[in-house]
This record gives sequence, C-alpha cells and structure tokens, in this order.
Amino acid sequence: MVHSKENQAYLEVITGAMFSGKTRELHRQYSVFKSCEFNVQVFKRDIDERYSKDEIVTHDGLRFDKKDVFIAKTAADIERMVNKATDVVMIDEAQFYGQEIVDLVDKLVDEGKIVVVTLLPTDYRGVTFGPAGDLLAHADKITQVFARCMYQENGVFCHKPATKTFRKGNIKDVIVVGGSELYEARCRQHHKIKDK
Repeated sequence: MVHSKENQAYLEVITGAMFSGKTRELHRQYSVFKSCEFNVQVFKRDIDERYSKDEIVTHDGLRFDKKDVFIAKTAADIERMVNKATDVVMIDEAQFYGQEIVDLVDKLVDEGKIVVVTLLPTDYRGVTFGPAGDLLAHADKITQVFARCMYQENGVFCHKPATKTFRKGNIKDVIVVGGSELYEARCRQHHKIKDK
C-alpha cells in the first residue's frame, strides 16, 4: 500500500520508569500501524535478552511479529538495516544506544519516516540516561507513561505514580539489563530511600 508521506514524518518518544508500559504502548502503536498496512521495522539493542534473544517481548508477554524485529548493536547498524520502503522505524530502549542515535532519528524523520522510540529518561541513580535528554528535546511528541511505586513499609505499598527506576543491590554499572529481580518503579520520594 502507498501512504502519503506529506507532513507525516515525526519523532515520538515514549518515556517512563521501568514497568510503566513503554514497550506495551509501542506494541499498541505497532499494531495500529500494521493494521493500516504501514511497513514497520522494530529495533532492539543486542544486549537486551530479558525475555528473548531475537524478539521484543513486553513484561506481560506481548510479542512483536518476529519478521519485523531487528537486533542492532549501534545506531550505524540500525541505519544499515533500515529499508527504503519502511514507513515507521521503532526503537525499543533507545537509551542503550550511544549519542549518535539522536542524529540518526533526526535523519530518518528528515527522510520522511515516522520514528517512535521508547526510553528510560534517567538511570537508577536519577541521572539522565545516555542520549535520553537529547531525544526528548528533539521529539515532536512525548508520551509519558507511569508505573506505581513499589516501595513497601510495614507491608503497605506506596503506589503513588512512579517516575523513577530503583535498582536493588549494589551493582554500580550504569547499563545492567534486568527485570523485577533487579529493579522496582519508585516515586520521587521513595527513590531516594535505600532499602536496608
């Protein structure tokens, strides 16, 4: 199917803490684009093997069509793999790429493609995560999703809207891929509290 490309291209950033539903929202948009017969390519970083080595799977088990998923170590890999006929480029966990991802998404939008990325805005320390700040600054549209704070005291969860990602344990590396065994969503107040 041929789509009008006029005034269509944009960059959308889907952002939020871990467990807020970023990849679920990406999957929802992916399903809409596919039902409208857009050509879609979805990229993920090679180090993200949480639920599958060669697929993208949400925390609650939704899967993208394997034929549309591409594994890329760098922004240059993404650029090499993007097909000329692709209408929509999606990048999951864009914070895992280097700063060059910012120039790439701008270039793809300038070429007439819709680009949708998910990212954690800050790392476990609360510091801007890699290229996240620049991607947010370049976005035409920002979709923020929220988790619920999982801090627990005396058996009672906080459950306020969570905007931060809390890492359990004492691993100091910035990029450590994991799920609920390593991370919790926390509100601003409880992100600062270190569990005993």
